[in-house]
Amino acid sequence: MTVHAIEITLTRAVGAVELSAAQAASGLRLAPADDARRLAVLVSAKTVHRAVRKIWKRLGDALPIDVLCTIFPGTDGRYLMSIPLSDEAWEHIRSRAAAAGQSTEDLLHDAVLQALARERSTRRAQLECRLNQLLSDFTPEEITSAAARRIAQ
Repeated sequence: MTVHAIEITLTRAVGAVELSAAQAASGLRLAPADDARRLAVLVSAKTVHRAVRKIWKRLGDALPIDVLCTIFPGTDGRYLMSIPLSDEAWEHIRSRAAAAGQSTEDLLHDAVLQALARERSTRRAQLECRLNQLLSDFTPEEITSAAARRIAQ
């Protein structure tokens, strides 16, 4: 069997007692991040899909899990994410995928890529706006010098 590294993102931070109880009940060793909202776990399973299912089965009721994601990409260069959705949400996704002639995986993949592109575009527009504000009050040399000092810190 292969060992798979999975990151667990929680909906809220968990305390040491709750984490210890989840470890004891699941038999899985969990490594928390400093923020107590993310955990890493190594799971032995034949496939990454089985590893994810094992985590959901053992921890789904013990912890407030938001998302499971592989820490390392697969052979195809992609990361696997597992997000719990209601039956209604899955039905909506399936019907949209069927209407578009896509698989649900392809529809979700495209939706994530579009959301990331929108986020990048929004951030670029915010940066341009703030930079224009700075340039109305300061010279490019002053801005560059201040940025260099900040980066050097």
